[in-house]
Amino acid sequence: MHPAFKKRTGKAPKPAAGPSNIARAPLSAVLLGMFALNDAQLEIVMVAAGSLPAEKRSVFLERVAGKLRLRGSHFTDADLGAAVQAALTGLIRSAA
Repeated sequence: MHPAFKKRTGKAPKPAAGPSNIARAPLSAVLLGMFALNDAQLEIVMVAAGSLPAEKRSVFLERVAGKLRLRGSHFTDADLGAAVQAALTGLIRSAA
């Protein structure tokens, strides 16, 4: 019998392990550890991440999030720009 046609037992399915709200969170929140970014800020981060090899993008995003955490929940566009530049340091040189 195909798994999709199994008889129901009346029990609710168990939630998957891990954070269940990630599917409902905005993309920018998922990428930067629950920071709120406006569209322009998200574009800055995505363009910078896109300039890196795929295997270095998660390191870049973690670095940006770490720098922004030091600024607190209210950061400026300048703070984001500085975080992006600092996060790219070393990653661009070693990408070549």
